[in-house]
Amino acid sequence: MTVITSTDNRIVKLAASLSEKKYRDREGLYIVEGPNLVRELSANGKARFIFIRAESASEEAMEIAERADESGLAVYKVNDSVFSKVTQTETPQGILAVFEKPSRSREDFFKTAGDKNILVVDRVQDPGNVGTLLRTCEAAGFAGAMIIKGSGDPFSPKAVRASAGSSARLPLIFAESINDGAALLKKMGKRLIATDMKGKAFWDADLAKNCALTVSNEGNGASGELLQLADEIISIPMTGQVESLNAAIACGIITFESRRQNL
Repeated sequence: MTVITSTDNRIVKLAASLSEKKYRDREGLYIVEGPNLVRELSANGKARFIFIRAESASEEAMEIAERADESGLAVYKVNDSVFSKVTQTETPQGILAVFEKPSRSREDFFKTAGDKNILVVDRVQDPGNVGTLLRTCEAAGFAGAMIIKGSGDPFSPKAVRASAGSSARLPLIFAESINDGAALLKKMGKRLIATDMKGKAFWDADLAKNCALTVSNEGNGASGELLQLADEIISIPMTGQVESLNAAIACGIITFESRRQNL
């Protein structure tokens, strides 16, 4: 292991810069924190390097770092001030890793998806919500997700934590607009499903296969443009004076209805 004690070290500066999306995009890298995620995601060979907090890392974190070091991965043992500069959590667990962002062509994405459903994240801005959507999507057996421009970054530290690794495991593609995304989805044989209060009850819709289920912006919901492009519009009937549900809750309800239909 290499010891780093200066916050001006170029590796430290690189890792610290990844708190911002523009640098994650430029470098093609993102940060993962905590022993469980670092261990799991390191298995795919996409880790670039690891930071271990010398003063207070747990026995588990040290074991992961030692194994990574033995395998030839760059491991840096750092002091508290250096670790504090790069960590994105209030209660860090003593280990973090920098990973290469996965990349996948649109053609490969849809070839892998086959006739399975995918999720469309339409301008959902909170990164915690984005991460939770991806985690729910993976748990419900969806083949991947399309992220529409204007949505939170699935590789932001908060989204990665909320996704519990799904942002790295789940195939993702990106679209510049809902128009761009809808055209591609229809070309690939997916039915675009929008959610709106005026739609039919979700349990009356066929959601088993070849659906692109859309979860839209937390405050504004589905845009008029999306509603015009959609092949079908569904709703989650509610009682009382509640007008809407949290985006992640709505996603869970609809995606697991899809899973129920498949079972």
